[in-house]
Amino acid sequence: MEKRGISKLDLKRRNRMQILRVIRESGPISRVDVASALEITRAAVTIITNEMIEEGVLVEIGEAPVNMEKLQKGRRKILIDINVNSKFALGATVDEKEVSIGLTNLNSDILDKASMIIDERTTSKDIISFIIQKSNEMIENSCLTPDKVLGIGIGVVPSMWGKLKIFYKDGVLDFSSFIDKISSGVDIDVHCGNAIGLMALASNDYKGLNGYQINQAFLHNGNQVNLAIINKNELSNDYLSYTYTIEKYIVSPNGKPYESYPNGSVKAELSRGAQLNAILEVYSKDKTPLLYELTEGDKSKINTDTVFAAMHRGDEAVKNIVDDIIAKYTVLINNIAISHFTQRIVLHNYKLNEKQFDYVKREMIRLVGEDIADRVVLSKLEGKNNFVGGCALIIQDNFFTKGGMN
Repeated sequence: MEKRGISKLDLKRRNRMQILRVIRESGPISRVDVASALEITRAAVTIITNEMIEEGVLVEIGEAPVNMEKLQKGRRKILIDINVNSKFALGATVDEKEVSIGLTNLNSDILDKASMIIDERTTSKDIISFIIQKSNEMIENSCLTPDKVLGIGIGVVPSMWGKLKIFYKDGVLDFSSFIDKISSGVDIDVHCGNAIGLMALASNDYKGLNGYQINQAFLHNGNQVNLAIINKNELSNDYLSYTYTIEKYIVSPNGKPYESYPNGSVKAELSRGAQLNAILEVYSKDKTPLLYELTEGDKSKINTDTVFAAMHRGDEAVKNIVDDIIAKYTVLINNIAISHFTQRIVLHNYKLNEKQFDYVKREMIRLVGEDIADRVVLSKLEGKNNFVGGCALIIQDNFFTKGGMN
């Protein structure tokens, strides 16, 4: 007779996983409140959490603060939390310009990091060798034993998949060849994924907004424009691989054409190349005198800082282009907010300083109002810290999903 059901080990792992999820989203928290959130007995929670404390996965951090308005008799609640230094994670991200790698604890506090600038001359072997070398160095420099390291999570942006021989197999990204090459040089578990989704996970606020889990959008600006959606603290399955389909969205009806894309698409209007081309169409000593002066007549010096500086000094043609780009981005962001019910939209790799972002937000408020514009924030992950996305993957897979069990 065929036996069905769940093993004791799987049940134990699932219970621990649920407890870790509650603590991650609401901690520090008491055992009583964990039991209430999971609708299981306090005795069961006490047995499980005590075992996790003995293992070092959880830690007691003291008594809960007293609420004088709801003062109760009996013992005070003891708060428990995740022991963020019980395990450590290595992460790496490969984008078009840089390979970043670093070591964090479970709270994503950065303990070590390194990066390597890359270009079209950089080979896949160079990238793999760098990741292997730095992984081993960081483990050794931090005096970590293999049992303390969850593994390494590696994110690769879509535009770099071809270089690293990452392709689709049966509709799913196949990282097996890349993983095998990394695994040959490190003695730890290796997991890989689309860097956009992983950086979205790393940017996620698990505590929620006003006590509620929220949907968040992560919009990445690179050689491609990519989108990932976090739905109630989970990466939406639709965005595990196909994060670049956002480029087919229309932001300007009957706008510029681009081969294989609809007219007025994100690809045609908002990609890095499209934005630069819009500037270059008017770039001259006569039409954009201030930008021309700031860049010394050198097109290669056109960047976010020189464009905004020229605009603020009075280059009307530059201002018109900047405002047009912001307007099209506002259309895109408004559509994302409405179609995905997102309460937070994270802009990543846009290279905006605080003053520049304030200008963008003011324009968005003028166009769609505060409700949508106030949801937009800048990513805290930039450049050399992008590796935290890889850390988020290995922490999720080898700690939270496993209930903190080896």
